[in-house]
Amino acid sequence: MSRIISLLTTWSFMWVAADGVKPPLLSVPHCCPEGQALTTEALRAVVLGPAAVATACGPVEGHSVPWQPRIYAPARGSFLGPGRLPAHWRVVNGTLPACEPLRVLPEHAAPYALLANNGSMLLRGASLPLPLERYCVDATAALVCAEDAALPPPKCCAEGRAFDGARCVVDADHAAESLAELQALANGSAVGAGWPACAEGSRYAVAGALRGARLAPGGALELRAAGEGGARLEAGAWCAEAVLGEAGARVLACEAAARSLRPPAQSTRHALYGAGLAVGAAFLAATLAAGFALPAAHHALHWRCQTHYVAALMLGDVLLAATQLAGDRVPPTLCRALAVCMHFLFLSAFFWLNTMCFNIWWTFRDFRPTSLERGQELWRLRVYMVYAWGGPLLLAGAAAVLDTLPPAAAAPFLRPRFAVQRCWFYGDMEILVYFFGPVGVLLLVNLALFISTTRQLTCGLWRRDEVKSTSERAALGRVCAKLVVVMGVTWGADVLSWAAGGPDYVWYATDLLNALQGVFIFLVVGCQPHAWAALKRAAAACCARGRDATGARNTHSSTHLPSCGESLTHTTPAPPAPPAQPAPAAQTAPRIPMETVC
Repeated sequence: MSRIISLLTTWSFMWVAADGVKPPLLSVPHCCPEGQALTTEALRAVVLGPAAVATACGPVEGHSVPWQPRIYAPARGSFLGPGRLPAHWRVVNGTLPACEPLRVLPEHAAPYALLANNGSMLLRGASLPLPLERYCVDATAALVCAEDAALPPPKCCAEGRAFDGARCVVDADHAAESLAELQALANGSAVGAGWPACAEGSRYAVAGALRGARLAPGGALELRAAGEGGARLEAGAWCAEAVLGEAGARVLACEAAARSLRPPAQSTRHALYGAGLAVGAAFLAATLAAGFALPAAHHALHWRCQTHYVAALMLGDVLLAATQLAGDRVPPTLCRALAVCMHFLFLSAFFWLNTMCFNIWWTFRDFRPTSLERGQELWRLRVYMVYAWGGPLLLAGAAAVLDTLPPAAAAPFLRPRFAVQRCWFYGDMEILVYFFGPVGVLLLVNLALFISTTRQLTCGLWRRDEVKSTSERAALGRVCAKLVVVMGVTWGADVLSWAAGGPDYVWYATDLLNALQGVFIFLVVGCQPHAWAALKRAAAACCARGRDATGARNTHSSTHLPSCGESLTHTTPAPPAPPAQPAPAAQTAPRIPMETVC
């Protein structure tokens, strides 16, 4: 802008020196015919080729934008008012420059100004004005010969400002660093300013690091990735800026352009991971259905904790699968809402898993009878619910509130910056503070409880043959231990992969294992003999609706097998039964081991 002002001042002195001679009548070129304007497709382009120039104008849709070019009057030393044209101007509609290709200069970027005395155009960064035959203007943009309008490497935000992931904020230090990198890229030449023109509703995304990139002739940028081929962004499709939380300047582009630069392997990984999450969520739904098919287990404390856990994990997997499969096509507002919901649901799943581990450990801690009244079980469940739903609500709520605060108000805190890079946290530090930090602590506690419970089972209960009533507890402990191992190990591997980093292909197996964890939960919890028995009873009831209802009920009672959760937590005392007569040894029915039932 300073260059434009200096040129305008020079022209003002020249005009004054000429004693204000009245200029001749000028024919100023207007790009489109009367009643037409540059189309949306033309405005989104950076350079228009011959085919695009032929269709650049189209009928005006809806409310037309008035033509109000920025005109500088050297005689007055100031700009004319909006919509005011010099008296000696004659606007000629439907006049395009006789050159190819044409570069599009959006009006909102203010990259040019017209001189009132001779109609020439001053471009930002150009040393000489363009004559009338080298440009045309429209209400929303100007078209100039591409060879006359070289694109300097642009800085996204204004001077002294940096990008925080959503907007430009005052940060002189980071802004100076990005400007220095851009000037080094341009080899000391002028640096421009402005954002790339994106489709309506589109967002800006980080396409890569500016360091190591090469500026091609014409303003295109060739990104260099370590160990990979370079990716190219055309002139006008990118800008560079310091991004808070990132080291070095970053190249920003429209999300569609940034997505196209991703290697095919990364897109395949997202699709595979999303499909695995969808399959896992389906099996988690089957696990819930299997649990609700067993009314006898609904009073069990362990079953209720398990239901909350599976439900939270299933909903989180559904949302994560949707975001993985949709990629960057999710609207910004919806993307942020999904990120907040996933944060809460996954934290809730881990908190409920922690209550399950604690409940198992509490049951097996010393092999004493754990007879609890129904009211005591309900009281413990309420405590678990306050902990497992309230804790994640506080953490996720605090993150959501901090994310909505202006950067200046939240300066002392680390904001999660949801939906800036993807529908999740912005970077590693945000993930560590708001997610992997709390989850890592819970996993360590779960591991300690699991080791203690396993030690009690292997060193105590399984060697005490006189404790016949605890055999079903041992079977339940082994089943729940399988669940804890499956969940703890896979999520521990996920935390390890995040902390260790490295190439993505190294962690494909653990990522897929995490995506399919719903399958393992179903195999351990939902796919049990008593669940299959319930399904068989339901099928038999559907096929025998015409039979005697009493017979059907008797069949139901005779085929019921106790559930694992029932054997653990159904501890409401029952009235004492009369002593049974000892049966002959030959007629004693073989006892079905609980390991088989579970």
